[in-house]
Amino acid sequence: MPAPIYEMLIKYRESRPLAFHMPGHILGRGLSEPFKEAGSLDITEIPGADCLHAPLGVIREAQELAANCFGADFSLFLVNGSTAGIHTMIRYAVNPGGKLIIGRDCHISALNALALAHGEPIFVAPKVDREHQIPVGITAEDVEEALKAHPDAQGILVTRPNYYGMAQPLAKLAGLARRYQIPLLVDEAHGAHFKFHHNFPDTAMELGAHLCVQSLHKTLPAFTQTAILHGKKDYVDRRRVELTASMLQTTSPSYLLMASIDQARELMERNGGSLYDGLWENIRSFDAKLVKTTCLERVTTPGKEVEADFSRIVLDFAKTSLSGFQAEELLRGKYGIVAEMADLRHVVLIATPFHIDHDFDRLLTALQEMSRDYGGCQKGREPILWPVDIPERVISLSEALFSEKRQLPVQKSEGAIAADSLIPYPPGIPLVNPGERITADIIQYICLLLSQNCPVHGVDGGKIQIVDTGAMNKI
Repeated sequence: MPAPIYEMLIKYRESRPLAFHMPGHILGRGLSEPFKEAGSLDITEIPGADCLHAPLGVIREAQELAANCFGADFSLFLVNGSTAGIHTMIRYAVNPGGKLIIGRDCHISALNALALAHGEPIFVAPKVDREHQIPVGITAEDVEEALKAHPDAQGILVTRPNYYGMAQPLAKLAGLARRYQIPLLVDEAHGAHFKFHHNFPDTAMELGAHLCVQSLHKTLPAFTQTAILHGKKDYVDRRRVELTASMLQTTSPSYLLMASIDQARELMERNGGSLYDGLWENIRSFDAKLVKTTCLERVTTPGKEVEADFSRIVLDFAKTSLSGFQAEELLRGKYGIVAEMADLRHVVLIATPFHIDHDFDRLLTALQEMSRDYGGCQKGREPILWPVDIPERVISLSEALFSEKRQLPVQKSEGAIAADSLIPYPPGIPLVNPGERITADIIQYICLLLSQNCPVHGVDGGKIQIVDTGAMNKI
């Protein structure tokens, strides 16, 4: 199968050109040794290289191949990550001052996009699997209630799958979007691999999404910052989507990143099925041994309707004396195994077809030792995943972000209006957003996270930024 951008770069390098064009390292000459090979393929928009913002050649061909592969009517390469795709979807759907129905488990980039558009988020709380204390996504029933209360909403944005690999149903949500004649937007950043094996959940494009964004770098063999925006032309204006994406992306897109997207798609389209067959067998074997030899539980499908990504390994440490944060630190510090993220109770690892048998054996050995050393003496803790109630919105996102601010210790901030988002990272889901009132539950949870050495963006030296209401009253 062709990978036109990558093939163009190889052909150009093999022609041994004397480059008097950007970038300034001149095909790797000026780079340090580890970067020279990659630099030899790092070019600018020379003749024959096409242009991301008006593609007519190899980039257009590569995007068409991606659309065909992922089941979209059109696909746009993103070199600013899924963040650029989320901004594009929201700026396409939401007019200035408009409303967007959005899951509370959204990524911070969605809120930033709304703030820049002076849009208003209408939050829907995700359901939480109480047994494992993991969010499983928003439901069509709750979205419909939000639409009834806000019939002027201009779109629906869903995060699917979430950081824990949980993928909620989309068919009913797609039906709601059609009935209300608004686009269904899906942040599928963690689901670019779903297309390549039958044991994964169906993709957003297959389930009726109008626009969706995927981060190739999260789960596929592609460089960090690579993503694709997919669309259905019967439901969205392709030209407007392209224009919006162009406005939000750099005018100097990296050909290394675009070639990485192109090559990852080609490899997975050619060999993805067999590669994921191997991963499926490795994880099945790992699961069986985990159950037999440890007190740990792997969270898979917490609900009848919710599907789980089999390659996302979510380990529950509730039956040990370890928190998720402590377990992650132990894995990393003692065993040299670096997980994707942790929370108060879980450690989340991302497995790909490029992990080998030995990797799972090494992980299992570490977990067996941890189970032996820390199992059977659980603390009886029952922390919630995050405060369940959505805080009161006092002022708009954009008004709060650009207001006069002052600092306040976290412990003394109850009742204040947040000026910044407060975000445990990962997974990058805000506990409180600008313009919302800070509650005692939020303060308690943030203090708990900080005591476990979990970084919370927006907290600096135990203090946070709040809206200076005194300054507002003087205006």
